[in-house]
Amino acid sequence: MNFSLIPMTDKEGRVTLYFGLCRDETEMTYTEMRLMEETKKAQETEELKNTFLLNMSYEIRTPLNAVLGFAELFNSPHDVEDEPVFAQEIKRNTDELLNLVNDILFISRLDAKMVEFPKEPSDFATLFDGWCYMGWSALNPQVKTAIDNPYNHLVLNIDEQHLGQVIQKLCTCSANYTNEGVVRAKYEYHHGELNIVIEDTGRGVKKELLPHIYERFFKDDQNKISNTGLDIPIVKELVEQMGGQLEIQSEQGKGTTCYVMIPCEMISREKKTEIIN
Repeated sequence: MNFSLIPMTDKEGRVTLYFGLCRDETEMTYTEMRLMEETKKAQETEELKNTFLLNMSYEIRTPLNAVLGFAELFNSPHDVEDEPVFAQEIKRNTDELLNLVNDILFISRLDAKMVEFPKEPSDFATLFDGWCYMGWSALNPQVKTAIDNPYNHLVLNIDEQHLGQVIQKLCTCSANYTNEGVVRAKYEYHHGELNIVIEDTGRGVKKELLPHIYERFFKDDQNKISNTGLDIPIVKELVEQMGGQLEIQSEQGKGTTCYVMIPCEMISREKKTEIIN
């Protein structure tokens, strides 16, 4: 409350009375506070955007320079036997550059809330294994895989494309961090929620770095990024925009476990028969 007094005088200049005004400034104060909060958020967003653009420029230049470098070797004196190596490196870095650009464009659409999530009946049980193995396609042959699929059929009303993208990217991350041991995937449906777990026995993440794992182009204790560096941020945005939650637990030297919870409607299900000896 703002209260002010103004003296009123007569012709001789003597104060005869006071004029008082009391104003309720609560709404104005709250408006100013909200304005300050939004200004702070805008500044933080601008800083994040600038950091993202800086990192993006660096990550794009790395494979691009490799492509240009090996392409120039064709025009310089070289052994013909080396040409397949040059071509292979050009292709590898071109694929890496293409994947990075695609992820940058996609996460930009997610930021702008331009991605739609159409739901339709899909048999999740028949799709789950394939999504996992696609994500594990570059897995070290020494690493074992295990999938716990408890249903013959589980028809859910879901966005099949983007949910599959979430599972594939998490499996890709588990493959990148695991050189030995096991990678596992499992799921269950309870009370209107699909619960998915992707875990590995890989090198894990240091405790002090774990809060930063959702950041774009996150680098681990070995100063390395996983795949394009945008897998986890994309998964987080997809899951949250589908109304779900993503939680990641990790311990250095012991592995990482990713939990995905997606609310969805079940249409029908058929559980596998358990055989008890």
